[in-house]
Amino acid sequence: MKQYLKKRGLIIGIGAFVMVLIAVIALLFAPGRVSFIQNGINTIMRPVEVGIRNLVSTLERMYTHMHDYDSLEERYQTALDRLAEYERLIREAAEVSEENERLRTLLELPSMTDHIQYIDAYVLTWDASNWTSAFTLDRGSEFGIEVGDPVMTERGEFIGLVREVGRGFSSVQTLLDPSVRVGGQMGGSVPVIAEGNFALMQQGRLRVSYVPSGETPLLNATITTSGLGGIIPAGLTIGRVVHVAMEDTGASYYAVLEPVAELSRLTQVFIVQRLDREGNGDE
Repeated sequence: MKQYLKKRGLIIGIGAFVMVLIAVIALLFAPGRVSFIQNGINTIMRPVEVGIRNLVSTLERMYTHMHDYDSLEERYQTALDRLAEYERLIREAAEVSEENERLRTLLELPSMTDHIQYIDAYVLTWDASNWTSAFTLDRGSEFGIEVGDPVMTERGEFIGLVREVGRGFSSVQTLLDPSVRVGGQMGGSVPVIAEGNFALMQQGRLRVSYVPSGETPLLNATITTSGLGGIIPAGLTIGRVVHVAMEDTGASYYAVLEPVAELSRLTQVFIVQRLDREGNGDE
């Protein structure tokens, strides 16, 4: 018996181990149970799954935020465009209102002669030269504008003379330009000449010369156009006397004028046209 058990013990032990192993496997893989390997995998993958879910949630929030930001930026840009359009309409309305006011003021001026008409024009550019005082208008020969036509404001203030005319533009030299000489009158009856001067042009002023002997210009006196020569209407305001001095000859006085028209603020002007062009030229 002892020898039998000794010989068969190994076989019996192996068989018992196999039976135990089968029982353990059956227990592990029984329905409703999670295997050791599966449990290990689940233990390892759970943090990964949580991380992935958190990442997806974060990406979703970021996408929503970016979408909302783009939508907000689009609405903001639309608001800016509307605001710019409203501002443009307001500017246009203000320009129309100002133009209507200028035209209304012009209509209130007393009629100078029956054969005068006005062409309105807008200032395009100013000449930046130190040797001249001039600007360019948006009206030209297509409106019948000619060289020598006087230019004025809606308040009857003399500005200058047309010196060059093109198809769609004209160039005006202001009363400050040294080449411009205008017949004027002082005190309503004393004839004088208002003319540009290089030195005074830099100060925005002009000179009154040829004051008759025995006549003395008065400070703050207004000098107006005389109308002699039939080119420039009489009664346009040239400027006010700001300085009086004796000529070098000692025989008469001269005066320094400050233009009444604010040249630097000109936007719209009026070109005086005459139906009779005879005798057209400078005064």
